[in-house]
Amino acid sequence: MRLDQSVTVTCTDTDKEMTGTVVRLRGDFVDVAVGSLILNLKRAKPGLWVGQQAGMEFVVRGPAGDDR
Repeated sequence: MRLDQSVTVTCTDTDKEMTGTVVRLRGDFVDVAVGSLILNLKRAKPGLWVGQQAGMEFVVRGPAGDDR
């Protein structure tokens, strides 16, 4: 994962997908902008970042070997 990268964000509660942009990287954490909303996600395992906002869960998946 890299800064300004476009990623697909999935809401696991509604199964809806949206496009987001990586705006910050901090160790095992990444912030993704979806419109005016900033999602704070934590790496759950290689290639999977998970976060919660407004009582819903959001995930971003990347290549399993993606360590950033």
